[in-house]
Amino acid sequence: MRAPPRRIVLTREESQSRAWREALAAAGATVLELPLLRYAALTPPAGVDPAAFDWILFTSPQGVHAFADTGLSPGGARIGALGGGTAAVLADHGWRDGLNARCRDGAELARAFVAAGAAPARVLLPGPDRRLSEPAAGLRAAGCTVVEWPLYRTEAIPAGELPRDPFAEGDLVFFASPSAVGAFAEAYALRPPCVAIGETTAAAARAVGFDPLVADAPDLSAMARACGLGSVTDPSFREMPS
Repeated sequence: MRAPPRRIVLTREESQSRAWREALAAAGATVLELPLLRYAALTPPAGVDPAAFDWILFTSPQGVHAFADTGLSPGGARIGALGGGTAAVLADHGWRDGLNARCRDGAELARAFVAAGAAPARVLLPGPDRRLSEPAAGLRAAGCTVVEWPLYRTEAIPAGELPRDPFAEGDLVFFASPSAVGAFAEAYALRPPCVAIGETTAAAARAVGFDPLVADAPDLSAMARACGLGSVTDPSFREMPS
């Protein structure tokens, strides 16, 4: 059995990191919060009416928050989420995940959408100003009309604003996005052991010199299992209303 790490280093944006810290602490883990990212709201591009789409697909909790902040309504559009964490945030805002897919990345979300018989359709993708090619490419290949709607920007916290040397022997870094990997690589020269939330994040980590463990599902519980922590309940995954 893999020996548990001395300390878990959480690199998510501050508000997202809090619930993970509490869940890990409840399981007996020692945690260092080291937020590497922050979000900046963007003015929604004009001429987009969410209610005019068949589906609105969210690939992150932040995308849901940013959509809610616009004050616009989904109208009659159906709503889908990439994973349980995003679905939970939808429920917090009173919206239901009508796709009920639990996917590891955008490509898998596109495949799940097609497999559910939802394509072709008019699909709105609210999210960051820069994103990977998926799920838009997979949806378009299935005949969907896709509009990517940038609502926020993910920014790396400048290295000068981060602690200079916060690490200790035996620390294990949790990465939940390629953006966090990039921010870490910009700020620090060392490459401690790490866990990636999925293969996309793992690929980004390998590209800058990490040798990551990879969670078998995109959630905190799987990341904890990957490094031998045992049972940790992901606070984002809770029973959805029927």
